[in-house]
Amino acid sequence: MRPSPRSLLLATCLLAGCRTAREAPVPPAKADCGPVIPGMEAVLKPAAFVVLGEIHGTREAPDFAARLACHAAAAGQPVRLALELPLEEQARLDAFVAGESEGPPDSAFWRREAQDGRTSEAMRHLLERVREWTRAGLPVRVVAFDAGGKDRDDTMATWLRQARSEARGDTFIVLVGNLHARRDVGAPWDDKLQFMTHRLLEAEPGLVSLDVVNAGGSAWVCRGMTADTCGQHPLRSRGEAGATGITLQKKAEDPDGYDGTYAVGPMTASPPAFSATSTATPAPH
Repeated sequence: MRPSPRSLLLATCLLAGCRTAREAPVPPAKADCGPVIPGMEAVLKPAAFVVLGEIHGTREAPDFAARLACHAAAAGQPVRLALELPLEEQARLDAFVAGESEGPPDSAFWRREAQDGRTSEAMRHLLERVREWTRAGLPVRVVAFDAGGKDRDDTMATWLRQARSEARGDTFIVLVGNLHARRDVGAPWDDKLQFMTHRLLEAEPGLVSLDVVNAGGSAWVCRGMTADTCGQHPLRSRGEAGATGITLQKKAEDPDGYDGTYAVGPMTASPPAFSATSTATPAPH
């Protein structure tokens, strides 16, 4: 008796394995990047290098950086979201974003006595969002670039150049204190000081540096080197703080400091993600 086409198909499936419609792979969910950022198309070019100068310890600056990274990745650009965190935190960051650790990054750095805003609740939330986006299939990787040392501007620039050399085709979005983000040379205390971004210009001539403008509010910052100087402090309005978005323009009175600004509206202080204790999770190996 000759087998029917249906029985032949069934036999083939039993031998080779057939996927049913229910077993078919599910395409990645569309990530929720938040509202489109006005002006972002001017900086989110393929393989762009964007430096966002921030005031540490606010909700708005990390949120802006995360949204910008998400929109770039959603457009198909592999993204490296570089944060002003110690290099020693990289293994923890990778493990958390990959979902390999049970909880958010938690180390001695995140539990310092004097927390200057780089380990805020907003920064932890940024990492949680990146983890969600990577699970949804977006190509976003978090990179720590604070190599420390006596001249941090030099070591941070060196490390970013190294990271860039390993990922020339990726879009880099760098969140750093706004003094480090300056393109020009000199500060009130040292007229020859070369900031991190200035040191990157030779290797990254297309770099775009943006300073944050805000409509006042508050930030969690340290006024000194000890814990008693850290806390929520009021902020004065800076720049022409209009609607949230990016503006590329060099003002006559500040021709070389930045290539433009990004506006975030009123700022809100973001306290430390963890209390200062000696309990911390060991770094993953």
